[in-house]
Amino acid sequence: MGFHDFMKCRVSSLGTLLSAEESFSLPPVSDHLPQAFRVVWETGHAVEILSWNVMARGRAGATGRAGTALEGKRLTNNGLDCDETPDSYKQRLKERVLPVLQRWLEQSGTCQRVACLQEFPVQPLLQQEFLSDLRSKIPCLQMAVGSAWEAGFAQLATHTNAVVWDSSLCERPSQVPRGPEVLQLALKSTKHTFDLMSFHLPFKDSPGGARYSEGVKAATSFLRTLSRDTPRPLIAAGDFNVQVNDLEKAFGATAMATQHDSAVFRGQRLSVDACVALPGLEEPSTSLMPLVEDSGGLWRPSELELFGPEGRDAFIEKYVAKNLHDDPRLWRLSDTAVASLGCWPFAEQPREVARLLHGTRSQKKRKLDNPLLGTIVVNYSDSGEVSPQ
Repeated sequence: MGFHDFMKCRVSSLGTLLSAEESFSLPPVSDHLPQAFRVVWETGHAVEILSWNVMARGRAGATGRAGTALEGKRLTNNGLDCDETPDSYKQRLKERVLPVLQRWLEQSGTCQRVACLQEFPVQPLLQQEFLSDLRSKIPCLQMAVGSAWEAGFAQLATHTNAVVWDSSLCERPSQVPRGPEVLQLALKSTKHTFDLMSFHLPFKDSPGGARYSEGVKAATSFLRTLSRDTPRPLIAAGDFNVQVNDLEKAFGATAMATQHDSAVFRGQRLSVDACVALPGLEEPSTSLMPLVEDSGGLWRPSELELFGPEGRDAFIEKYVAKNLHDDPRLWRLSDTAVASLGCWPFAEQPREVARLLHGTRSQKKRKLDNPLLGTIVVNYSDSGEVSPQ
């Protein structure tokens, strides 16, 4: 099947959920606009997709080291030169990103809606809190996150992909392994079966830059791979990190839709986000892998996600600051908290340890009703021990 066979389905843009002024003005929501798309298969089945690069924690202000290609240049990981503390990053996710996503999911009506997120946080606790906040208004939501690791557990990633959907669409998703830039799920329901992908391709250079053509080549190769290796209908939404019209020139007419000027990089408006639909090869897949449910509808690629194959002690040795290794506070943290701590820079970890412990101590006491003994108040200590009061 070639790229010109995509007309078995139709993709259209439904616009953005925020204006450029709302999203890009300081304090920002993200350097990408949240974009909605509608995919209609030839059977008449329709799905609405939200694709949104929610912007990883903003880091900016450093200068490229001498002797490197970036020598003397101001460095940044985002299009707004935004520099965030851990607290301001968490606040942006909770107060500016989450409400936009929540409102869109609440207004689903009769059409199935799925959100594909890029540059999502890798900290397990942030992921749990984000889904918990979403489910406070929409209890039936589930979320799958991509791996927190790069190059086969060689190092921690700085961000990942995520997919959010309603349980009525699929209760137990499977994963199609594709690599660290992609989260591809096989969603099966009584009405329809299709694969859904959230992707974020590596940034090479801005349009006109010396390495920009490398990015176009990589994105073109990515699309060609999808076109010949998609056994089921596939919807892929995400960030190509190159201008989408450069890909359209290479492939001609495709079932692809984009929103122009969907992102910004240092004042330059870019059209790098898109949604692509493929009808599938109608062949059985042999590469599906089960996901592991963490808690409350949160799915991860494997049981090794928190610490990698070498376990908690090796993770602490490599990813937790040395001055915390003998700190008794560290050993009072849960596995999820330690895994989250290791995702922050060493210099910020002492403050995070204090915050994590404060969050544990501030949990409300829970009352257990016993018809024989009356009411018992139970205290949960930081170590996990339980003692009646």
